Amino acid sequence: MDREPAVSADTGAVDPGRYTPEVSDQGTAEELDRLWDDPPGLRGQLTGVQNGLVGKRLVLTGFFFLLLGGSFDSLVMRLQLAFPEQELVSPQFYNELFTNHGSVTMFLVILPIFEGFAILILPSMLGSREMPFPRLGAFSYWTFLFGGLLYYSSALFQLVPDVGWFAYVPLSGPEYSPDLAVDFWILGLGVAEVGAIAAGVEIIIGILKMRAPGMTLTRMPLFAWAFLVMAFMILFAFTPLIIGSLLLELDRGFGTQFFDPELGGSSLLWQHLFWIFGHPEVYIQFIPAVGVVAMIVPVFVRHRPVGYLWFVASLVGIGFLSFALWAHHMFAVGLPPLVLSFFAAASMAISIPAGVQIFSWLATIWAGRPVWKTPFLFVIGFLIIFVIGGITGVMVASVPFDLQAHDTYFVVAHLHYVLIGGVAFPIFAGVYYWFPKFTGKLLDERLGKWNFWLLFIGVNVAFLPMHQVGLMGMPRRVWTYESGQGWDIYNLISTIGVLIIVPGIGIFVWNVVRTIRRGERADANPWGADTLEWALPSPPKQHSWTQPPIVRSRHPLWDQERLDRGDPQLMHFVRGLGQWPLKWRAAVVVGTADGRPVEVFRVSNPSIWPLTTAGGVVLIFLAELVKIRWGAAVGAVIIIASVIAWNWPQPPPMTPDEEDEFEREYGVPVNAHGSVIVARTGTLLAILFVAVAFSALLLSYFYLRLENPQWPAVGVSDPPLGLAAVAAALVVLGAAGVPFAHRQIAQGDMRGFRGGLYAALLLAGSGMAVQVADLVRLDVGWTAHAYGSIFYTLAGFVLVVATAALIMLAMVVFWASRGTYTYRRYAPIANVARFWVAVAVIWVLGFATLYLGPVLT
Repeated sequence: MDREPAVSADTGAVDPGRYTPEVSDQGTAEELDRLWDDPPGLRGQLTGVQNGLVGKRLVLTGFFFLLLGGSFDSLVMRLQLAFPEQELVSPQFYNELFTNHGSVTMFLVILPIFEGFAILILPSMLGSREMPFPRLGAFSYWTFLFGGLLYYSSALFQLVPDVGWFAYVPLSGPEYSPDLAVDFWILGLGVAEVGAIAAGVEIIIGILKMRAPGMTLTRMPLFAWAFLVMAFMILFAFTPLIIGSLLLELDRGFGTQFFDPELGGSSLLWQHLFWIFGHPEVYIQFIPAVGVVAMIVPVFVRHRPVGYLWFVASLVGIGFLSFALWAHHMFAVGLPPLVLSFFAAASMAISIPAGVQIFSWLATIWAGRPVWKTPFLFVIGFLIIFVIGGITGVMVASVPFDLQAHDTYFVVAHLHYVLIGGVAFPIFAGVYYWFPKFTGKLLDERLGKWNFWLLFIGVNVAFLPMHQVGLMGMPRRVWTYESGQGWDIYNLISTIGVLIIVPGIGIFVWNVVRTIRRGERADANPWGADTLEWALPSPPKQHSWTQPPIVRSRHPLWDQERLDRGDPQLMHFVRGLGQWPLKWRAAVVVGTADGRPVEVFRVSNPSIWPLTTAGGVVLIFLAELVKIRWGAAVGAVIIIASVIAWNWPQPPPMTPDEEDEFEREYGVPVNAHGSVIVARTGTLLAILFVAVAFSALLLSYFYLRLENPQWPAVGVSDPPLGLAAVAAALVVLGAAGVPFAHRQIAQGDMRGFRGGLYAALLLAGSGMAVQVADLVRLDVGWTAHAYGSIFYTLAGFVLVVATAALIMLAMVVFWASRGTYTYRRYAPIANVARFWVAVAVIWVLGFATLYLGPVLT
């Protein structure tokens, strides 16, 4: 493992003779390819779930939104600001432009492209055949697409949002934005946020559980580590934004008072909820870019990365620290000095793990021999531009400096250096690097270099002068400016820079189109790379790996002469899986830490239900947009019906005896009815999502409580505890019945199993009915004061979660009555039991806060 990669003296390429690509029966590979391929024609376009299809769709749709909202908007804004006192566009249109530019870039471009990278690349890179929940991946794409189209449909009705990508209240509230423009922003982007979270769940499980045998955590590519951190951050960051958007839409559409200070609300509550998302979002975009760069640097300098473990620690450190500095954007709102000091220190501390990454790359480049191909040029451009952006980031982390530079063009310059240098350049590098793998053709090097130099020069010409004009006092988000203030020349230079960037993007688009039509064919490993995906043909088969590879190194293609060599038990297992099964989609689950195979399970087939589920989600948001609220009920019914059909039990393609025979032969259990381990992990992540959302609502409750000296509101009495206590007792007893039923079926007691389920359904349903009756009789007044608003919203959230759990339980009871479960196959029972335990905890905490909070304080 300590040997350097063998390098050809004449080309600098890694000798492909150092490894042997997968070897398997050609007929078997073709049969598996047909099995894993999506249906042809329109049916395949609507029902396809294959990771290659979903990943490419996410990337291409993200680039489409980039051209639509990122490039066009910025060009028009810079032309407007090229000279003082211009009237190329109106002030209103300019406000719409900068709102659209920021919103599209932050929500519809960068993150979807990176999630597309992950879904497309990870199975091949990790030695797996597919992502764990292919249907969830398809659902994430459809919700992203529908959300983006819903947001952009605002232009058709001349209701384009104009409140900035941060939508601060009260500007975005009903008083100052009474039309539907902000509703398009909240609801359209809200649908896309649901898709982002779904893809994040898919990525987490894919990295933790679906890797090649022998690929331990310390052998994972840095790309996988970066995307794992990113996916966890999505769960913790996007969920509070969804809660904040919910509260804002309730204010706008239902008359609640979360953000009205005169009625107990707080405008700063929106800023806290938004920036808990907003600042980590910058790192959610930066960390996957780091993962892309971390794969390219070693390949093009012919040297292993320096400081692998330190690099991993820096990724995890950034993930944690990014949530400790959301108020970095709120230095000017009047926070206490002690709070400002904490967030300033955290803002500076996060530069330490970022510095570790920079020095790791510099050390790797110094120790190696660079090969100046286009992907590496973009990496060097990233290093230069991002370091400049990082330096200015440390500057604005200082409270006194930030108070001077806040809302000036200095911040605009800093943000674009970080996002373009830290994100856009790695995206281009990644496209040039992996394009030959997934298309079978090499992008033109000459055009690629033109693409790089135009973008590198254009970015610096466009945004470097903004630092100076910002220090000279030019405020951001201004439509025009008077001459004679010294800003003229800097704005003209910035506009020239954007005019240089535009042809750079045009050359990239032409390069892609030209290459697809008549580009140079690429062999399996044109770069001499070290990771597993480069052992596959270009482009890979639909199932990626006929025979799973065995990994014994962080750089298997540099260190291993063969990918089918390991200990005898592993070799026997992978060879067996290379020949079987050929009638259903089988994938391998490995231990999280040790990479040993622990399960073979059946991956989902193509399905229309992800599309219909996404349609139900967008229908709920659309119904609220047009205020036809019965449509939301229809959307909920569509979602429930689609999810039930999505998860409807299918007859397993193997008998229990056949599963046992495979386990005796190869030492790995088979679950042809679906994975026990993957389903358990998915359930735990669903519980985590609910817990984060619940925590955001609790934060809102206690923040409003501290803002109001009178709690409950004047004229509102403390809610009586009696019926709520009865309801809680019934729900907790019902929740306890599901784990009881799980234990009974595990022991083979089918009678006790069914009895436990029936009792759980009856008790939990009764408790929910009692609680609803109590809420109906209370006279809290949910639109009169923030107290009533948060009371009913928190109670409603708990009831919605419990209703989802009750539907799960009802379906389990139904399937149990049909004899679906046996003492060998009962994994759904365990997952529903876990979810009900979480529901019980949330129920008790939620209603204790609502009913006991006013009494105890």
